This record gives sequence, C-alpha cells and structure tokens, in this order.
Amino acid sequence: MNKKVLYLLVALATGFTTSVAVAEAPTASAVKQSSPELLAALSSLQDQVRGEAQLTPAELSKVTALVLKDARQLGTDATTCAKAFELVELYETRIGPLFMNAATKGGFPRTATSGLELHYALFAIQQALLDFAYTPENLEKRAAMLTGKSFKTAEYFPGKVTAPSDPSQGYDIQINASQPEAWGFPVAFQDVPARRPTGCYLAPGSISTVTVPPALVGKGFTIRVGAQSWDLAKKPKIKRLDRVSLVFPITRSVTPIANPLGGGIYIEVPYKASAGLVSVKITNAVRSPFFSARSFSKTSMAEWKSTERLHPGPWADFESDKFMMQVPAAWIRDLEDPVTLMRDWDQSMDAVSELLGLPLLRPKTVLYMQNDVLYRGTANFPGYPMSNDPYNPDQLAMQKAGASARKNYMIRGPQFAPYTTFHELGHATSLTKFKGETESAVNVPFVAVLNRKFGVDLEQAFGRSLGNGEKMNLDQAALTWMVTDHFQQGKPMVAAEMMYQHRGHAKYVDIVKLFGWEALSAFWHSVQVDYSKGIEYPKNDDPTDSRILRMSKAAKADLTPLLYFWGIHPDKPEALQAQLAQAGLKPSGAIYDRLRHYQSIIPMNHDAYLAHFQTLHPAGSQTKEKPLDDYQERNGLMARQVVQDILSRYFPMGRP
Repeated sequence: MNKKVLYLLVALATGFTTSVAVAEAPTASAVKQSSPELLAALSSLQDQVRGEAQLTPAELSKVTALVLKDARQLGTDATTCAKAFELVELYETRIGPLFMNAATKGGFPRTATSGLELHYALFAIQQALLDFAYTPENLEKRAAMLTGKSFKTAEYFPGKVTAPSDPSQGYDIQINASQPEAWGFPVAFQDVPARRPTGCYLAPGSISTVTVPPALVGKGFTIRVGAQSWDLAKKPKIKRLDRVSLVFPITRSVTPIANPLGGGIYIEVPYKASAGLVSVKITNAVRSPFFSARSFSKTSMAEWKSTERLHPGPWADFESDKFMMQVPAAWIRDLEDPVTLMRDWDQSMDAVSELLGLPLLRPKTVLYMQNDVLYRGTANFPGYPMSNDPYNPDQLAMQKAGASARKNYMIRGPQFAPYTTFHELGHATSLTKFKGETESAVNVPFVAVLNRKFGVDLEQAFGRSLGNGEKMNLDQAALTWMVTDHFQQGKPMVAAEMMYQHRGHAKYVDIVKLFGWEALSAFWHSVQVDYSKGIEYPKNDDPTDSRILRMSKAAKADLTPLLYFWGIHPDKPEALQAQLAQAGLKPSGAIYDRLRHYQSIIPMNHDAYLAHFQTLHPAGSQTKEKPLDDYQERNGLMARQVVQDILSRYFPMGRP
C-alpha cells in the first residue's frame, strides 16, 4: 500500500464521521498550522485522481471529513493551500470541473450518495479555498501564489470571461457613497449595506485593485466580489459552491481583491454613511454590461447599443435610484430598449412607495433582484437581494438571441411579473396589517402597480394579484367569503381564510374602488408619521379598533360596516362608534350600496352556487378546490341575513 495512504488511514482511525457537509463560513477563531494528516489527505486524493490509489467510498468520505475539520488551514498554511490548488487543477484536468463533468453536471444531492465521494471531497476543498485562502492578509503576503489561481467551474457559474489583456488598465467609476437614515416605519433590510455596482468584473485568477478616496477608508465600507451573496449550504441539492461571494473591508486607500470564481465588483455602503458622490478606480478588471438610470449618471440608448451591452462580463447590472437587478449578460446582448424597461421598474417602485406613504427616493433601492441557480430559501422569500428566479447556466447558450432571451419578466418589465415578486416585496415593506393578514395584505402593492402605473382595470389588477386569478374580481371574492360557514354564522374571517386568497385583501381593493387609492396612501402615510413621533403599531397585529378608526379618518368615511363585511369585527363596537362620531366620520352611502349589491348576488340554491364555483374553476382547470355538496337555499338565506344585520346595525335609518 502507498505509504501516504497508509499514513492517512491510520490518522482516520481516530473516528472522523462520514459527512458531505461543507466547511463553515469563515470566523475569527484561531486555527493551528499545517497538519501532516491534512497534507496526507490531499496527497491521497491526488493519487486517487491520477488512478494511482483506490480509496474505498468510506475512506473517501473520511478524507472529506478531515478536510472539513481542518479547512481553515487552507488559509493559514501556504504549503497546504498550494497542495489544495494542485489537487483542484489535477481534478479539473483529469475529470473535469465541478458541475461540468459527467458525475456532477446539473448538480448533485447534498445527502451522501454512493459514487460521488471523490466529488464531495473536491467540492469541500474548493469551498474551503474560497472561504479561507482569499483573505486580505493572504492577498498581500501570498499574491504570487494566488495570482492565476482559478476554478474552471467558473465557466459554468458565474460564467466564463477572459482576463484583461492589459492588467494596468484602470476604470474610474462614480458611485453614491451615502446611505442616509431612512424615514418612517422600518422596512426589511433597511440597515444593511447598500450595494453599488461598478460595471467592472474580476476575472478568475486575477488580482484587481480598488482605489478609493480617504472618505471611504476605515468607515465600514467594503468591496464585494460576486453578486450572488446568499449562502446555499442548507439546500438539498448542490448546484454551485455554497458561498461564491467575497467581501474585502476598505481599511486603506488601495485594496487588492480576488476570487477564484471571479465576479462583479461592488462597493457596499454602510447604513447612515454620508460620503456623497465619489470616484473609485479599479484596475486589472474587465467591463461588464451596466445600464445606469441613476440621477447622477444615465446610460444613453446609443451607449447601451454600441458599447455597454457588448462588454464581456457574464453578468449585467441595471440600476436606478429606486430599482436594481443582475441578470445573465447572455439575456441582454440584443436588448434594445433598457430606457423603457427601467422607467417601468421605477414607476412600479413609485406605486409601492406612494401606497405606503414613503418618499419616492429612499436611501437605497426599493427592490433589488438577481438570478441564481436555486431559490435562496425553501420557497419565495424577500431579500436584499431578492433571489426567487432561478436560471440554468447550462441553457444560456440557447438564450443568446431573439425572443427566447427575453422571456424572463425581469428584462420585460414589472407588468409581466408573477404576483410572487410583489408579494415578497410586500413582506419587505413591513406594512402594518390586521391580525391574520400576514399573507394577504402583502398582495395589495401589486394591485397598485398594475392599476396606477400600467392602466390595468382595478378588478383585473386585483385578479392578477394572486396566481390563477383571471376570473377573479371583487364580486367573486365576496362570493368565496359569503358561501362559507364562518360568514353565515356571523364570525370573523380567520387567517387560514385570508392567506393566499383574494378575499383576504379584497377589503383594501374595495376601499380603493369606493374612495380611491388616496384613502390607503393617506392611512399608511399616517403610520409613517406616527412612527416618526414615537408611536409604533405592531406590524402583523395592528389593534383592530385603532386601525379601523385611523383607516376611516384617511378615507374620510366610517369604514366599519365594509370591514365588518370582510370579516374584520370591532373588539369594542360601541366605544369605536363613539370615537368615529367624535371624529366627525359619518356612514357612507357608497358603502351602503356596496353591501346591498353583495347581498343581491348571494347564490340562493345549489345551482347558483355551482355557477359561481365553475366561473372560478371551469371544467378541465387544474384545481384542488372542490365544490360544496351541501350548499342550499338555507345557506343563501343565512348569508343574506348576515348582510342585513350589518346594514341594520350601521345604517339604522337606511341609506344615508
């Protein structure tokens, strides 16, 4: 037996467990220097790749465990680091890069799978090198060793790019180095650093330098290399290295940066920074497509068509003062009109800000999106960046030209977005809600976007605010509520009846239909004003009576009967009515008419009920919903009586 293998197996006998986990992200904990065990493990893997050794699957798994245990040594010990890079290069030459060779193409399971043991080991080693070898200290003292070191899997993700022919060439880039304190109720990710694109891209194997003015030195500013910053270590399938983005603190005027995968170069601006517009210089980098619609720098259509969209970087940045995204550059090489695209995204951001009563210009963009190989969470999630639109790097070659390159809504415009994009942005806005509305009120922003900025009819916009809503309108939403036992028993609507269902946020659209968008904007603006005065309302459980009163003041009418119809019942009705009267808010004839209308459309027999059900779920449609078998005239009579009780309680004298 090879002596290195024998030595390694003796070391492994100490009891390392089989694992296909990855090394933890870097921490400040102390690490020991090079160990003979780790060097022997790397040597044995080299022999395995060359075909000079035949470790069993169990032995390979134990090697991986050892690599994970001592991963930080790849950053602290030059000999171990060099050995690991030699192994990666050998693996890529003999077997092929990760995610590009036959065994790992398309991704592979995180759970230990027979036959993949060697590939798990190389995955762990490459992740450890990226995590621990590329520190600011190492870029200073080991620049010669790290120069030219790259992972060929970068051709798969984040994408292929050639190093600049002239490493001394520099680019002067202007960025906004301020992120002032935000006004109003805190939104999600408000205090995280603002990411500013530079339009420069670091090629794998290169060491670039970023030169900044004194105002950015030692003030919490950082340089990020690689836009995809979400850690995917908990995903069940591995489709790229878990962590692919590196951050370098700006502690002096010139900062060297590197990443074996390459990546876009960004300046990250800390919360409450106030350095203003500054110029930074980046050398030994390539340009990537960057369309700027920022107030201080706008890319012209001519510049875009003749220059910007042709830059070789594999990712394209689009940024305005209100919206930002990164998409694969292959998608935009023939994109003709980014001016209209970004204007549309800006208008959609304005619709959200107007709805919430917030300034149109915020300290950083209202929404920041990007593509990645996987969802960043277990489902759609808000985020900075929001990363809910996976792409397949292997398919980019088929998406370089024509209509197929522009199927993704991100480069078509917000009017083509799935409802989930604005649903998650709704979560990120932290808008206040009645109890139970956590997954329903967040759909209102998309209604505002479609109706106010793109001329979509209010009820059609309401239908589109959730999936499969082509046949949905306020009448149909009301029917889905009035045919339930809870409504017929005069009970409030509960969270399970609101979440991901149109009837959950229909109350807000009804208010808009009767009183205009200004009624909602004025209400949520009052929430922002109150917060600035030290008055804070619970985000997901705004006290019912207080909220009804404040919403009514914003609408300049008593909204209680309309909200009662939609399942929001006052806690102390008499006290609330006294407060409404004191505020001079009177019953609304428009609400009276609306409730009479809803009363008139209640199905009074099973056939009428089925007509409603089949409108929403026509024959042949894919739905899990089942019609009620026992809906009869008595149900219709009970529902009518509930509406009549509301009318009698709040309109004792009839229509105002």
